[in-house]
Amino acid sequence: MNLSPQDDDLLINKFDLPDDIFTRIDDEFYSFVKLVAGDCIFNILRIQLINSATKLLNTADVFGFFQVESTETDDLKAACCLKSKTGQYIIKPGIQTDLKILVTLLKQKLQQQQQQKLVLHENKQTDENFISIDFINKYPLLKSLIKWYKQNDMGDNDKPPEFLTSFIDNLVHNLTQSSNNYRYTDKVKNFAICLYILGGKQSYEFVRLNLPGSLPNLTTVNDLINQSNITLTEAEFRFDSLQQFRTGYGFCSEDATGVIRKVEYDSATNSFIGFTTPVNDGVPLIKHFQADKFEDLKMIYDTNEPARLLNVHMFQSISTENSTAAFPKPLILSAYGICNKFTAIDVLRRWLYIFENCFEKGIRVIGFSTGKLI
Repeated sequence: MNLSPQDDDLLINKFDLPDDIFTRIDDEFYSFVKLVAGDCIFNILRIQLINSATKLLNTADVFGFFQVESTETDDLKAACCLKSKTGQYIIKPGIQTDLKILVTLLKQKLQQQQQQKLVLHENKQTDENFISIDFINKYPLLKSLIKWYKQNDMGDNDKPPEFLTSFIDNLVHNLTQSSNNYRYTDKVKNFAICLYILGGKQSYEFVRLNLPGSLPNLTTVNDLINQSNITLTEAEFRFDSLQQFRTGYGFCSEDATGVIRKVEYDSATNSFIGFTTPVNDGVPLIKHFQADKFEDLKMIYDTNEPARLLNVHMFQSISTENSTAAFPKPLILSAYGICNKFTAIDVLRRWLYIFENCFEKGIRVIGFSTGKLI
């Protein structure tokens, strides 16, 4: 008689496997097998040392050993198999069904335990993600942030500045990470560059150290500046940057401002900056103060004085649109240290130099302006 799948289910549903079935070994496991599958399956598993549920589920063919001629298995073959006239041993159908039921029960129990673990894990994650009202009230900052975001979603207030939202999100995210894993959005990086340039090193460090995770360190900021093509080399004119202006017309201006006398080494150009820059036909000489030996540096200091003025050249493109939002931003063409010793012809030659180089880039300078040069 063949059993239908429904009959198998009825037989299987009669058994409720213990929760520790996958930890039972040897006698504890064999006693369970004998109860569920009978003596033949019990003897078949024991003679093969299949002493746990895990081993049973990982055994490809439990009856395969019957094909081996051995005196140790003769009695077991006689009890569990039918011998044909040709000498072949055929496993009795009832015993095959007993093994099938046992394996099916174990697989169902294994699947059930895995599902239970998954549910427990999901419930644990849900508990970890759940924030109680008491917890929120315990921290005023968290309570204020939630209130602020709710107001923004409901549109009770004007739309918050995009940078402010990005800055707060970036800061809070970094606070949940180790300092080695701090990351910054492009908006925060751009803000950091502006703060460093406008406020200086001391102001930048004061803000960064008092707001951990808010701004990148100075090394990162310097790398960002070097990669952003806004780094200035003393006395170098940035005519290549004029290509970003499509109007083709603009004004140039030149003015000087007082600075604290200070000489520094510029590793990018391997030269010292901060001295009064010499000129040739009115054009300042770039990378003029280079020294490979201490004697060369001493000679530079003995024969030159630190600049007390910074001369800056600016270019302002003329907008061809009526919208003030599309008005082009000014560009710093060059900056270098000077003193008050110069001639009018130097200024005119420098302006002619600027005019010719701008014209080569497709930009026509239609006017020059200057402040009072001390």
